Amino acid sequence: MSGTFTSWGALVQALQKEVAEATEEVVDDSLDDLYRNVGRFYSSSEGRYHRTGMLRMSPQSYFSGGGSVSTGEISLNTGHGYSPSGRDTRTIYSYAENGGLLGNGGFWADTMSRIPAHIQQSFGSRFH
Repeated sequence: MSGTFTSWGALVQALQKEVAEATEEVVDDSLDDLYRNVGRFYSSSEGRYHRTGMLRMSPQSYFSGGGSVSTGEISLNTGHGYSPSGRDTRTIYSYAENGGLLGNGGFWADTMSRIPAHIQQSFGSRFH
């Protein structure tokens, strides 16, 4: 961020805009990582059961920016059920993450481990 500001309000507004843009960039980059990492789960063979692909479609994000607060999050949508298993979606995704299902686990942990780098890159490029 650079420039000359003629009032405190103009400076605050410019800072809020930069923070919102940086936050949204972190959310977008993290969501891209989550999609890529969930896709990696499916790169192993199916084996004895057919995967439904629900995990592949579950990454989602939320961003709210502007004003004095900018916030965002990424998550896995657990709003659908796995009726034949008798277990809730959170449990199924936990098994998948921890290598308890046919597939490559660790997709969530790998995504979370990259977030600090995204924060450093996005905010560092704006506020150095």
